Amino acid sequence: MATCYLNGKYLPLSKANISITDRGFQFSDGIYEVIGVYDGKFIDIDLHLKRLKRSLGEIKIKIKLSSEEILKIANTIQKKDKLENGIIYIQITRGNQNPRDHKYTSNLKPNIIIYSIYKNLKLNDQLSLKGVPVITYPDIRWLRPDIKSISLLANVIAVNKAKDMKCHEAILFDSNNNITEGNSSSIWIIKGKKCITHPLTEKILNGCTRYKLISIIQKNGLIFEEKIFKKKLLFNSDEVFMTNASNFVMPIVKIDGKKIAKGKSGPISLLLRNEYIKAI
Repeated sequence: MATCYLNGKYLPLSKANISITDRGFQFSDGIYEVIGVYDGKFIDIDLHLKRLKRSLGEIKIKIKLSSEEILKIANTIQKKDKLENGIIYIQITRGNQNPRDHKYTSNLKPNIIIYSIYKNLKLNDQLSLKGVPVITYPDIRWLRPDIKSISLLANVIAVNKAKDMKCHEAILFDSNNNITEGNSSSIWIIKGKKCITHPLTEKILNGCTRYKLISIIQKNGLIFEEKIFKKKLLFNSDEVFMTNASNFVMPIVKIDGKKIAKGKSGPISLLLRNEYIKAI
């Protein structure tokens, strides 16, 4: 059974409860992080904790726990649950407030929730050899996706549309047909030796896997480029892949039913995946 850290206590996940007056429940007023665990190792945890701290600062939630203390909690949960492959989920909300009010008070105590989820990430090793189909979908999210907010309704709508189409992910595009990112991933295209992805702006999340991959791209004689690109270039790329904490580097072989790279995982995408896993 999964272990949950809740406001200073370790409990079985099934016994962990918070108040219905929690502002995360009432307003999606909170931040989250997802940290992969592969062969017993945390993946890019320093980057995830740095991003967590930034997101909390952006919405002015203050917590007493340091990044080092959160790391210790994650280690304790991993050991208790014997988690070799899966994820550590972190969620921090502004806290309980009664009566309900859009305006928050200054005396709230944040609710801090950390627990493990078993997930066989090694299944993606085989999936990557085949590649995945995806769809495109309008980006209807709020205007600050750079903040890792727990308000994910637009992402839920997009990925369930993909699910209905028997696809792995939804690639989002804005009102100008520019590709932003996936519903839970960074999106990359390859043209020649160039690996291209959206620049870091308030329109996208600063992906931890994205950050780690940049140096791997450069070490392998490839060119990293940040550029805004349209759907037309997406469909006409040599290869397309997505990156995130659980998929690592996942080749995309079909978009809206159209084959990419002749419907096969591209050699550069697979190279980058293998090099990323080696670097864990």
